Amino acid sequence: MRIQLLALTIGVLAASAFASDVDPFATWRDSVPFPEELAAGDPADAARGDLEAPEPLPGVLRAIELGYLTDEERAERRIFHGLWLESDLDRPSRRADAALILGIFDDTSLDDPSVDVEVRAEARVRRGDLQEALDLLQGVESMRASRLRAEALEGLGRFDDAEEELAPIVTDTDEQSLDDALVLTEFARALVVWGRLRGEPAAHYQRITGVLTRAHQRIDRLSWPALLAEAELLFTKHNAREGTEAALEVLTRNPSSAGAYRLLGEWAVNTFDFERADVIADRLDSMARRLGDEDATHPYGDLIRARARLRLSDAPLAEALLGPTLRKYPRMREALALWCGARATRYDFDRLDAMLDAFDVLSPNSAEAYYVAGNALSEDRQYESAAAYLAIAHERRPRWPEPLIERGLMELQSGRDQAALAALTKAVELDPFNSRAVNSLQLIEELLTYDTVESEHFIVRYRPGVDAVMAREMLADLEEMHDVVVDAMGFEPERKTLIELMPDHEWFAVRITGMTRIHTIAASTGPVVAMEAPKIGKKHEGEYDWVRVVRHEYTHTVTLARTNNRIPIWFTEAAAVTMELAPRDFNRSSMLAEMLRTDGLLAYDELNTSFVRPKEPHHRSLAYAQSAWIWEYIVHRWGSEAPLEMMDAYAAGVRELDVIPTVLGLPVAEFMDDFKAWARGEVASWGLSPSPTISELRLEETLADDELRDGVLTSLSDFAQSVGIATTIGGGPEPMDLKLIDLTPELLDFWSVVHPDHPQILRLRIEEESRYTPDGRPDEGMISLLERYAAACPVDDMPRRHLARLYLRSDQPEKAIEHLEFLDVRETQSEAYAVELAKRYAAIGAWEQAQAKAERATRVAPFDAGNRELAAAMALKVQDFEAAERHIMALVDLEPQRDRHRQRLEALRSLRERSG
Repeated sequence: MRIQLLALTIGVLAASAFASDVDPFATWRDSVPFPEELAAGDPADAARGDLEAPEPLPGVLRAIELGYLTDEERAERRIFHGLWLESDLDRPSRRADAALILGIFDDTSLDDPSVDVEVRAEARVRRGDLQEALDLLQGVESMRASRLRAEALEGLGRFDDAEEELAPIVTDTDEQSLDDALVLTEFARALVVWGRLRGEPAAHYQRITGVLTRAHQRIDRLSWPALLAEAELLFTKHNAREGTEAALEVLTRNPSSAGAYRLLGEWAVNTFDFERADVIADRLDSMARRLGDEDATHPYGDLIRARARLRLSDAPLAEALLGPTLRKYPRMREALALWCGARATRYDFDRLDAMLDAFDVLSPNSAEAYYVAGNALSEDRQYESAAAYLAIAHERRPRWPEPLIERGLMELQSGRDQAALAALTKAVELDPFNSRAVNSLQLIEELLTYDTVESEHFIVRYRPGVDAVMAREMLADLEEMHDVVVDAMGFEPERKTLIELMPDHEWFAVRITGMTRIHTIAASTGPVVAMEAPKIGKKHEGEYDWVRVVRHEYTHTVTLARTNNRIPIWFTEAAAVTMELAPRDFNRSSMLAEMLRTDGLLAYDELNTSFVRPKEPHHRSLAYAQSAWIWEYIVHRWGSEAPLEMMDAYAAGVRELDVIPTVLGLPVAEFMDDFKAWARGEVASWGLSPSPTISELRLEETLADDELRDGVLTSLSDFAQSVGIATTIGGGPEPMDLKLIDLTPELLDFWSVVHPDHPQILRLRIEEESRYTPDGRPDEGMISLLERYAAACPVDDMPRRHLARLYLRSDQPEKAIEHLEFLDVRETQSEAYAVELAKRYAAIGAWEQAQAKAERATRVAPFDAGNRELAAAMALKVQDFEAAERHIMALVDLEPQRDRHRQRLEALRSLRERSG
């Protein structure tokens, strides 16, 4: 198909490819039309805000105010440091300098012949008019001119010419003889281009950093261009911490630097901090309007927003957000490549290939657009397609490490170890200073030393040593988990799933992100599920119920495979939370009830973004809980097959907003209204929306008292008057000071008679009576009250905790079992309840239940010797010699210095032989 498309377009495109008086991109627009969205205005849904630049360094202000400076020199310095006055822009040359700082590459001053030719050429390179830049620079000899010519030639696909341009500079320049910070910065930038062209970033990295350090530390500590070049270099090496520091340092020397804001915005997108990315984009937009265009958006702002929407799987909006920049700068390669990336994630590969062919007309044999498309597909988990485009990018620029790095990381995520090893090894050879590549290569080399155990549907990979204790036990639980998930989701993956048991948090983080920190303990990349070993210690996040956590992640593996990775985030998370097979805990129940009551539930179109770009701190947790709640509603109303039919629709390419109307037969708005109506009934059944509320009861009692009622009426009158005044003169009304009756023990007693099963009243009585106990907690005399509250509010764990405690120290400890079970099934990070339940069941001779709870304790804390002792003892009680032997073998590995475990193991094996 690609060859056919090329044949259809090549005749038209080739004729104009090298003509200086035509617009190759105009031909692109004719043969590959813009989507309709690009003709519209700015459709950004970005949260608007402001971002204050850091305060300028005192040294900057002093440098501007030096007494011996002339007015002209002072104006030049103000412009250089981004602190100009309107009066400073009184000539084209100064305005052009300001425009470049602001990133306004089409300002009229940049076409003025009186402006320095290098400044005009810089603007043309930045906006993609590369041939125009070369024409302007003919005969100009300077470090900056050579660097600009090399960048333009590189962009035009004339790589040999670009190398030839830079060769004399790289080989003949003695940087120690350069004593101007700006010239040194240009020299460093030339070295960056040279390294990129020749695939020799390693050979020049130390030299470049030395040059830039000398420029901004020894020659001119206020030289922000040198710091900006350093920040750009650090980000290309994935050294985000130092890159961010350098970018912020730029802004202390030039608060108007669009380049610094761009780096910070792109890093915000890379870290899923989309709120900050939008704020930075807004800041850039405001900078774009400083020279008079009140409707302008900034090209860097458009790119940041588009990248953010692409990461949020909203390719149509990403394309639309590129519209203003592409209309203004139709040859800007970064925007065009990003458009190709957005088109790739719409799976419109015929159109994509035609766009890539057209990109070749602008930049023959360029790898950039192929790399961006492959990268976007990789992030979208379209591994096969991504591999194809990344392979082309590498073939075109074999000395450019980025396609190899992305390919290596992608192969690592898809579980193809040898392919990952080959790509990352080559990438690190090309660029040993890229921290993500280095970390990932170390990881794959580490993984290849691991041992594996295997079953019908899983391979568990683990570091030899103590982790074998857990790994060899996992397969049975995994196979049981597989049956449950596959039966519920109606789909079985074609290949075995690789479970990687990472020895500590740092290795787990590198496994998932290529960096050394991540705020989770397990993650699915599709065919691979990585998990941190549940351990306690400095390098660990702690113990956890790994079966529940991995069942969540394996559900992602299954749903992603069923939908060809085209399932929305909220829906795959809804499935995964549901398949944890655990009741909703009190915190999530309370959050959902409160959000429903206050109309704070997420809108349907906010669900996906709230997982990765929560607008409020609680929105990520709410997204998980609400998504699972919506799944529950769908099953309640349409049956268990409905979510599966929705997945089939996603797999078929039905747009997300069309799936609910297509499968469930309701418009999305009506669906959400009906969901909320059902949800109110659910909250009532949880005991979290009693009627009347405590506030209503207090108001009723207040109004029944003549004196208090008069106070309420006075407060209402005062508030109404405040509202009237505010409406007339502006501002907000004074807050209403409404005095309601105090809660007293006598009032609670009275309400308890009238509303005996009211959950809020029962809870208030528990709190009130606990004030008079010796330890401030409910005592034995409150057991009946606690049980009534537990029945009235069945989701609250508070009465269960107290009842378990009270019964355990009573003469009827078996009564604690019911409440311990309630607590244990909701517990994910401790085996304490399971251990206590094992002991309680053992005390009443319920040995099978005791063994089951002891086994659960070893799953939550598999490296705890005490849990193994307990589990072995319970197994022996039911004559499960196999399980007992497994736990004693674990003890031998966990405590090799204790001969007692080996002796017990030998005795057990002898017993099995005699009994068997």
